[in-house]
Amino acid sequence: ETEKGAGTDKIAKYCTSHSSIFPPLLLALMATAAFLPPAPVLRPRIPTARYRASPICAAASDAPPPDADTDEGEAPRGGRKDRRRVVRIAWEKLVRWSRSWRSRNRSDVLETTRKVVVLGGGSFGTAMAAQVAAKKPDLEVAMLLRDDLVCRSINDRHVNSKYLSEYSLPENIVATTSASEALAGADFCFHAVPVQFSSSFLGSISSYVDPKLPFISLSKGLELNTLRTMSQIIPLALGNPRQPFIVLSGPSFAVELMEKLPTAMVVASKDKKLASAVQQLLASSNLRISTSR
Repeated sequence: ETEKGAGTDKIAKYCTSHSSIFPPLLLALMATAAFLPPAPVLRPRIPTARYRASPICAAASDAPPPDADTDEGEAPRGGRKDRRRVVRIAWEKLVRWSRSWRSRNRSDVLETTRKVVVLGGGSFGTAMAAQVAAKKPDLEVAMLLRDDLVCRSINDRHVNSKYLSEYSLPENIVATTSASEALAGADFCFHAVPVQFSSSFLGSISSYVDPKLPFISLSKGLELNTLRTMSQIIPLALGNPRQPFIVLSGPSFAVELMEKLPTAMVVASKDKKLASAVQQLLASSNLRISTSR
């Protein structure tokens, strides 16, 4: 069809008429093929005798000799513009269809999330609690702490009196010292307890942890006496080797999150869908989240 000069028209129309049954990758390849120019047509060249004028005749004639190499079958420019317009319209339709297809197949994690729990009330745990709570006013963000005075400070004055005390916290953050109360009905769990105390702390609350509750680790480093990482400590301490686990890391500071400065972080998990869900939960206008396996 390309040799006949009708390839781009047919490919563009075929993409738009069958866009509901082809996957996005195949459609993208078909639409890209429509951008390629038609293959040149090889025509047999008619041998012509070269006209060699004498110097007197050449000087007397102002018109150049006829060009024997001119391709009379070249398509007019108007036809090329029409084909480009058809391809452009088909491409725009493909892009709109692809966006709507992705939006239909992507669930809104933030909309379906009702409760998030943060284990630990240090600087980074407090900053992440504020980051998530600010994205959805009716989202319950529970902070599990040891200090009752800090709990009262957060619940009464919306300020962590021990860490980042100069910043106000969203009103939908609730602090408690009860593990059962904090973990009940949670959709995600942020682990912000220092690595050296994580094993004993998680062992004390393991009976309240749902086996399917995703744990997002904010703690960095190794356990000194065992050299275990958090990806090893959390399943062992909870007694569940299948506990969903995500690592959150990046060149970031708690103060940057509290001041809404541009920040970038990475969520990593062997479960690609889980990493994407945490990305949707945390990403905002000032926080960019990338995923990794």
